[in-house]
Amino acid sequence: MENEAQSLLSFLPLFIISLFFGPIAFFLAKEKGRKVTLWTVLGFIPLVGYACMPFFIGAANLRLEEKIDRLLERK
Repeated sequence: MENEAQSLLSFLPLFIISLFFGPIAFFLAKEKGRKVTLWTVLGFIPLVGYACMPFFIGAANLRLEEKIDRLLERK
C-alpha cells in the first residue's frame, strides 16, 4: 500500500505542470484560430502536452493567414 502511494506521488509533478499547459494551449489555440477543444485536451495530457507545446507555439496563425489571403485577392 505504501509503495502504491509513493508511485502515485512521484507522478504528482507531471500532473501539476499539466495544469499549467492546458490553459496555455487553450489561449494559443484561440489566438491562432485553431481547434480550441483539441488543443486544450492535448495540453492537459501529461507527456503529450509537453511534446505538443513547441508545435502549439510555432504553429501558423490561421486568422492572420486568412486576412493576408483576403488582402491579396483584392489586388
